[in-house]
Amino acid sequence: MKDNRRKKKGMPTDAKFGIAFVIELILIGVLVIFLGKQYVHEKYEKVIVNDLEPEELEINEGVDEEEIKGYTTIALFGVDTRGGDLGAGSRSDSIIVASINNDTKKVKLVSVYRDTMLEVQNAKKSTVKCNAAYAYGGPEMAIQTLNANLDLSITEYITVNWEGLTRAIDAMGGVTVHIEEEEIPKLNQALAEQIATNGISSDGVYQTGDVTLNGAQATAYARIRKLSGGDIARTERQREILSGLIAKAKTMNMSQINSVIDEIFPYVSTSITEDEMISLATHILSYELEGTMGFPVKYAFYSSNPSKGACIAAQNLEDNVIALHKFFYNNEEYTATDNVQRISHILENETGVKSKGEVEVPSE
Repeated sequence: MKDNRRKKKGMPTDAKFGIAFVIELILIGVLVIFLGKQYVHEKYEKVIVNDLEPEELEINEGVDEEEIKGYTTIALFGVDTRGGDLGAGSRSDSIIVASINNDTKKVKLVSVYRDTMLEVQNAKKSTVKCNAAYAYGGPEMAIQTLNANLDLSITEYITVNWEGLTRAIDAMGGVTVHIEEEEIPKLNQALAEQIATNGISSDGVYQTGDVTLNGAQATAYARIRKLSGGDIARTERQREILSGLIAKAKTMNMSQINSVIDEIFPYVSTSITEDEMISLATHILSYELEGTMGFPVKYAFYSSNPSKGACIAAQNLEDNVIALHKFFYNNEEYTATDNVQRISHILENETGVKSKGEVEVPSE
């Protein structure tokens, strides 16, 4: 398979994850300046809290409870909603699964490519791009799809939309990225669409090289997809933005942090309660990013079905899921459940994309 992904100058290897981690950075990390429970309560009232029923989240029979014991697993979504609704109707442009080891405080992140063909857990059990699950049934169906296809037991999520991201980046003073000539038309096209839908005005972008973008421009840059590399290249752009935002966040004072919280919280939906968030936040100084990975690890581009568009097909879903569990939970002996094996056969029969040997967890 030809690798059309572009290489970004100066991007650290530990930034290999999608823009949705900005949610964890701001929503959890930023809370931890220990300003007191009352402060957190006042801010958290702006967040859309959505209770989920664990028994409705499609955790596969046979998932090893001992394997996941001691871990907190959270789904992070960045959605392309054109309004204030963060539920069904909007596709999840960014999908991250965060696994936190509750004992060691080590954090691992897996970015699931939005164009990955999976079996979405709707009434028809359709095989489509996995980002459609959020559009069909909101965060609940998106989590059901991740659990069913990847043998996970996710029960919590955090979602932010593009307008929230735009406003947060503005509050942080913008972000610097490296822009190529071919990206400028698509960036400005996405920017014009955003201005028409959310009313946040901005000048266009016409420079190449290292350019500091405002929130609207950076969001448009993160949404570019229809260029060489497709969704893979888009996640690289998102990672570049994330890298810059993380660096900026570490230098922010309390006034700036407060501004970011005020800007982004009205555009956040989560199943995590206020008390649970405070519990997570109290340990943030101990958290350490241990590793990141894209999923699927081994894949091929598939476009033989016009109704589904250009997709990413795992080169054997079962083998990729085994690699995922090895990465997340250090499980060297993992065996995929019957449901994952079933879905793996369905996808292979439909796409013709077959296994090409053992899937190795990429080294950092």
